[in-house]
Amino acid sequence: MKITIVGSGHGGSTAAACLARDGHEVSMLKLSGQPDEHFQKLEETKEITLHDEDTTQTVPLHTVTRDPADVIPQADILLIYYVSNYHKSLASALAPHLQKHQTVYICPGYLGSVFFLNELERLGRSDHAPLFVEGETLPYSCRITAPGEVTLYSENYGHPIASLPSDRIDEACETLKPILGNCIPRENIAEVALHNPNLIMHTVGIALNAAYIENSDGQFSMYTEGFTPSTWKVANELDQEKMDMLERIGCTPRSYIEEFKVRTFTDPESYSDDDAFGIYADSVKDLRTKSVNNRYITEDVPMGLGLLHSLGEHLGMPTPVGDSIITLAGTMVGDDYFKEARSVEALGFESAEDLLSFISHEKKAHA
Repeated sequence: MKITIVGSGHGGSTAAACLARDGHEVSMLKLSGQPDEHFQKLEETKEITLHDEDTTQTVPLHTVTRDPADVIPQADILLIYYVSNYHKSLASALAPHLQKHQTVYICPGYLGSVFFLNELERLGRSDHAPLFVEGETLPYSCRITAPGEVTLYSENYGHPIASLPSDRIDEACETLKPILGNCIPRENIAEVALHNPNLIMHTVGIALNAAYIENSDGQFSMYTEGFTPSTWKVANELDQEKMDMLERIGCTPRSYIEEFKVRTFTDPESYSDDDAFGIYADSVKDLRTKSVNNRYITEDVPMGLGLLHSLGEHLGMPTPVGDSIITLAGTMVGDDYFKEARSVEALGFESAEDLLSFISHEKKAHA
């Protein structure tokens, strides 16, 4: 397949390496003009090196560019592995080039597909809308470890996804199977958004370990060191707020650990909760957190917890634990994440009911 990956961070670069290794024609698009030694290396060599537990392999890339016109119209599948805070600006940049035959996979999704449909309507290109699909979290635990090189630590087995429109989920699973593998259909993109584990684990893990992080000289390993019994109590209460919201909006609520095991293991019922988490924590123990001011806070608090808060505000469902973390995180880094939230209003709707109706039935996008 002809695949264009939008985003050259850890997840996008590792996806490029893995898919090129598997024989797909892979192009990469970076929209930011900021200096980037890693992307510059990819531009120069048109290849990327993948390290995993057993092997090191260098594979070719088809096109590496900053111009959407070079790689968007020609693609069969677009994989948007981009910081979700920028979905709206991404939609503005990509919508003029999107084609009806394409599938656009956005991960993490956090309802970002709505921005793309809004922008296509604004441009008068609604009849060119591709199939939008959203995922919960990146398929890989990975890092860029040198310019032009990535290291893969672990890879998800299952990939819960939802489509927009929601009734094209079978098509979405079939189309993305050669790329993702085991696609697991979900009700709609709100279910996928709220089941993103990062709005639980990243936000709690950073907010409750700030002192440890700042005193560890970049050596803090969040999953092996950050989740004590008291931390788990907060995570579980936040998880309950999420599950209550899922039930309120008519979706199937699953706990963080239940959905985690579905994503991670071929036989999830064979593992206890503690054993499952311990296996994962050990696999990513070398991923170190150096600051509280990173994507675990700057993305997952306003995009994840902000969405949870906004839905709760509209639907009369208080989210006190989530709201507390939003307040604490914003105070720590000097931002107002209630204002920056991916709210019902930010997505272009006056009510949660209108938003939920739209993502279930795609009646009419809101510009």
